[in-house]
Amino acid sequence: MSEKMGDGRLKRLEFAVILAVIAFVAIMGGVAIWRGADQILAHVYSVPGTIIAALLGLSVFNYAVRAIRWHVFSTSLGVRLPFFQNASIFVGGFALTTTPGKAGEALRLWLLEKGYGYSYSRVTPLFVGDRLSDMLAILVLCIAGVGAFSAYANWIFAIAVGMTLVMIPFLRPATLDWVVNRLWGLVGRRKPRLFAKIRAALRGTAALFTPKLFGTGFALALIGWLAEAWSFQLLLQALGYNLSLLQAMFVFTFALIAGTLSMLPGGLGGAEAVMMALLTSLGVGFDEALAATVIIRLTTLWFSTALGFAVLPWPLRRARRGRA
Repeated sequence: MSEKMGDGRLKRLEFAVILAVIAFVAIMGGVAIWRGADQILAHVYSVPGTIIAALLGLSVFNYAVRAIRWHVFSTSLGVRLPFFQNASIFVGGFALTTTPGKAGEALRLWLLEKGYGYSYSRVTPLFVGDRLSDMLAILVLCIAGVGAFSAYANWIFAIAVGMTLVMIPFLRPATLDWVVNRLWGLVGRRKPRLFAKIRAALRGTAALFTPKLFGTGFALALIGWLAEAWSFQLLLQALGYNLSLLQAMFVFTFALIAGTLSMLPGGLGGAEAVMMALLTSLGVGFDEALAATVIIRLTTLWFSTALGFAVLPWPLRRARRGRA
């Protein structure tokens, strides 16, 4: 998201979220009609309200823990904001989770720049640290549960290798600095300001990716995503299937990884298809698998999106005052 992003750009992104909602409802509704909507709804309604409340509560716990991580990371970069203002920026970014290109994360940086004057080069490491710690936590949980799905071990190994290759340059920022210096020798003299900003971002990245700081962020992400996996196990038990935590953890995290690799906004379609395929391979009936998929996506992905839209007006108001 560029510095020139305005209200028109934000409205287009909001429209993309609405299209994503329509697509999700259409896909799930089409499958439900094909299988028999009455049977699917019966399974959905069979889940007690206390379980739905627990799922939403564990989702809020996940967001709160990750908001603490966001605050820890941003404070280490010199972003001095009260926790609740900073948390509102983090949660507000969820509003655009289902837009192309992870615009929600870019929106957070825009809110920091426009509302509080922190330059993009200074806060870009926040985006990197936030995404990589989430990805690593999800991958670790997936590896922990792969014993229940040995047939997928090779896939997980390949993803783990790819993730390691992506992370090495950030864990060793000198590698990225070497690349930037080589690029500077080729084109840097024509764009000195751009390379100055890149170097500033790399200094922030080096400060963020210390073992202690990044380890703290990773631990918080691990706790948050483990809560989401546990909520999935509770849902499956409510539907009559006593899956272990490791099984539920693998299905949930592997579906998230598959959705990310599909490059679709919010993993729409890909995550749901993988989740249902894995559940049915464990002996869960197709109708129950569809009901579980719909409920867990509503109480995680779409709940976070709705929460983001509810919170977003506060940091947006500050950003608009800053622009004025």
